[in-house]
Amino acid sequence: MAGGAVAPSDAAASAVRARTLATTLPTPKLTSLIIPTTVTAQQGHARFLVGVRTSIPAHIVVRITDLATKKLMKTIVESSLHKAGRVFVLVQATDTAGYQLPTGAFSIFVGATAADGHNASALTHTIHLVYARPRGVFDWFTVPVNTDIRSSASLHTSSGELVAAVVPGGWTAKAGIERGDVIERINGVSVLTPGALATALRLLPANTAVPVVLLRGTTTLTKHVTAPPDWTAIPSLSAPIAVAANTKLLAYSYAAVAYDVSIGNTAAAAKIISTWSKAQGATAQAQLAHAQLHAAVNEQAASLPYWENALAKNPRLSTAAFGEGVALDATGNDPSAANAFAHAASLDRADSSAPAYQALALEQARLPYLALDPARAAAAIDPLDPNALAAEGIAWMQTGSVATGVATLEKSLTLTDDATRAQQLITTYLEPAVR
Repeated sequence: MAGGAVAPSDAAASAVRARTLATTLPTPKLTSLIIPTTVTAQQGHARFLVGVRTSIPAHIVVRITDLATKKLMKTIVESSLHKAGRVFVLVQATDTAGYQLPTGAFSIFVGATAADGHNASALTHTIHLVYARPRGVFDWFTVPVNTDIRSSASLHTSSGELVAAVVPGGWTAKAGIERGDVIERINGVSVLTPGALATALRLLPANTAVPVVLLRGTTTLTKHVTAPPDWTAIPSLSAPIAVAANTKLLAYSYAAVAYDVSIGNTAAAAKIISTWSKAQGATAQAQLAHAQLHAAVNEQAASLPYWENALAKNPRLSTAAFGEGVALDATGNDPSAANAFAHAASLDRADSSAPAYQALALEQARLPYLALDPARAAAAIDPLDPNALAAEGIAWMQTGSVATGVATLEKSLTLTDDATRAQQLITTYLEPAVR
């Protein structure tokens, strides 16, 4: 017929074939729903795992409805087509706008859609959200005290955290903490090493006056800081950091580099480094700054000699040993990376990250029996460190204790704020382990 039109008989036949195809294409079937009945989490960090088994490749759909108000709070449609078998989705306990769901009961709808649009019969489950008090956050920027920092700023201690800047008029400043103070304890927890600081900040309660013990000159003082929840936006510290850097002291100009690197302003960090004198550039601190700058732009191989130079100039720099491990791991040298992380752990016994990464490097090197001890040590140092729990969970799984490993890994996933890392752990370890 003219124009390529389909004859009525052909159109009817096509419709029949389409209906026949629609009835013969497989429809996904969901079984074996895994989901907690109660989710107890720190306010602002609530998330939970939804596990399901799909009979064919499908997109997983999760809907959350508030049972009290009957309001649909959130819909998640996984963009990736999951292969047939066990699938896990890490669900953030937030609504569509990103606000945390309130305490209470929620209906969880779990569905699936095949690539051709066929929908599975959904599974539903009720969960109850219960929140612990939120974590607090300080509006300051600090750097670890070491030999170079102490000498540059004329400090009377070789440990702790040097306050390089505070937000003017912020909660830390109002508590009486100033640039140049060296923080020694936060809410009773020692922060004399970088690893100890990380643990103390994970334990910091919000909306509670906590004692902060500091050294100002040769005088020990205690200030009480009431920190807001850690979802509170912290104003930029660029201006007060710049004021500190203008002192030309290496301690503060290094802090400005570290701050700029932390916010992704690597050009500004490089500019500061270029102003250092020959004597300043020869220090371990300067080598550390170069290494951190290269690492920030994912030039791990280029960072390696700077980490090594920093360690050669100051063998006590745990930060340099850890950075060396990260660089070696990124270049595929897992055994050497494990040794570097072990070195970092020996330099900072309060650091849970170093033994955790040591264990992960050993696991990547297919040495899980050697990984178990540092992984357990990391989790013992800080039971809230998601990397420590991930390392321990993987070690248990790879040494045959699958149930223990799965439970530990699941706890790690509900604690991590790194969604990309979480998905990698789910795909690589969790889904293959759970039948």
